[in-house]
Amino acid sequence: MARKSRKTPEKQLTKTNQKTYSVGVYVRLSLLNNNMEDDSSIQNQKNIILNYIKNNEQFKLIEIYEDNNFSGTNFNRTAFQKLIEDVQSGKINCIIVKDLSRFGRNYIECGNYLEKIFPYIGVRFIAINDNYDSENMNSSEILMMHLKNIINQLYAQDIGKKVSTAIRAKQKRGEYVGSFPNYGYKKDEKNKNKLVINEETAPVVKMIYDLKLQGLGYVQIASKLNDQNILSPYAYLHTKGYFKTDKYKDLKWTPLAVKRICTNQVYIGNIAEKKSNVYGDKAKDLDMEKFIVVKNMHEPIVSEKVFYKVQQVTENIAKTFKQKYDIKTTENIFKGLVKCGNCGKNMYRFKHCVKNKNGKINISYDFKCKEIYASKCKVGSTNEETLKRIVFNQLKTQIQLVLDLQDLIVKNDKFVSYEEHLLKNTLQNLHSEITKIKNFQKTIYEDYCTGLLDEEDYLFTKANYIEKENELNLQKENIQNKLFDLKNTLNKENEYIKQFLKFKNYKFLTRELLQTLIEKIVIHNDKSIEIFFKYENEYKRILNEIERVSKNAV
Repeated sequence: MARKSRKTPEKQLTKTNQKTYSVGVYVRLSLLNNNMEDDSSIQNQKNIILNYIKNNEQFKLIEIYEDNNFSGTNFNRTAFQKLIEDVQSGKINCIIVKDLSRFGRNYIECGNYLEKIFPYIGVRFIAINDNYDSENMNSSEILMMHLKNIINQLYAQDIGKKVSTAIRAKQKRGEYVGSFPNYGYKKDEKNKNKLVINEETAPVVKMIYDLKLQGLGYVQIASKLNDQNILSPYAYLHTKGYFKTDKYKDLKWTPLAVKRICTNQVYIGNIAEKKSNVYGDKAKDLDMEKFIVVKNMHEPIVSEKVFYKVQQVTENIAKTFKQKYDIKTTENIFKGLVKCGNCGKNMYRFKHCVKNKNGKINISYDFKCKEIYASKCKVGSTNEETLKRIVFNQLKTQIQLVLDLQDLIVKNDKFVSYEEHLLKNTLQNLHSEITKIKNFQKTIYEDYCTGLLDEEDYLFTKANYIEKENELNLQKENIQNKLFDLKNTLNKENEYIKQFLKFKNYKFLTRELLQTLIEKIVIHNDKSIEIFFKYENEYKRILNEIERVSKNAV
């Protein structure tokens, strides 16, 4: 009977092994192009990419990520960050853009993504119009990619300089260059660079100055305005169509909003614009003294006498309070760690100074979410001393658990040694098997050379040996990893254990202690406090490893 060929047809092999990619399409509309691009450009990008995907069976479209009105000089873009999250989660393993400039115009950052990050995590990157495909590249294409990235960055910097120069020229002429008018004003219908009084909101500005002269603080004024249901600046602009998203709709007055109105020269008819140097994504404010101030450019809402009296009142209150009580703010050891359980944002530390009957000032600190002023969060405030006590007690509990864990490792040392012995024996056996396989491969090659095996039998047998060798190498790698984990995990010198135990004798909280051991602290609406420790997974992993080793030894 004729023997069947073991060869696989080449066409069938190619089709079977073709990889299917989960594609994320990225499109971006430039921030600096000032109407040189519009929504059709976004649509054009989509059309080009979708047609490209349609003609390639290996691509499966998962999602389109769109950044509208974002600069390409930095990567702090909403849709781009979502794309990277999906890449990291494995949802996307191929990114397609119309050209490299849509991806970004920062040479260093682009190069970092294309040469390091994407290749490391196995993500394919395609820029259609630049004929760039990370899966099919040669040295000349790499060089061309670098040149295009540099050109894109230089282009963005040039546009940035031109825009900055044009804005500064307008500032020097006393023209208003803001995207929307200051509260109390509106833009002149005939000249968008000129402010005119807004009869709807100007009375509120006058009221704020009057309240300030009566001795009310920024917090008190903000509360009074909210009690009277007066729309805040952002909420008012939302009603006029300046902001489309509803997040501005219900924003309330905040102390900061009141302070800005009380300190802005625009309300005495001056245009005071901060100068800034803009090169690509590098924007840096200069000193306050270096404002461009042009006087008498529009009708004032308050007189200079009232304006400067408010400044003097504010300055005198601050000086008197500081001189009389010499109150210094203590270090915020929780900075950046305390999160709101409602909105997820950082909670900020506020100082309270209350004078008792004896004239002594009692100082306390609370943590509040800034969104409380926007009526978005109901978390309220949490006293710092209460927070310190709760966190420190929890840390002491965690440190004791780690001490117990260290004792458990020592007690199970003999089981660990036994497990290590078994793994080393297994590793040695696998090494012997791999050596045998390599010797067999040499033997069949010699048989093929002497004619004892024909080509078909030789290739078939060789493929079987290679497959077996690969399986054994995978087993060997797995055992080596287990041995490495065993030595580093079930060890009293474990890095996780060392990090906790170096604080075991601490009597109070410090910034270093919190930053080393705590990921974040979340305060919820019901005042409950949730603490997320660093190395939490490591603790569970060590316990599981101890349990596994002790069972194997029985």
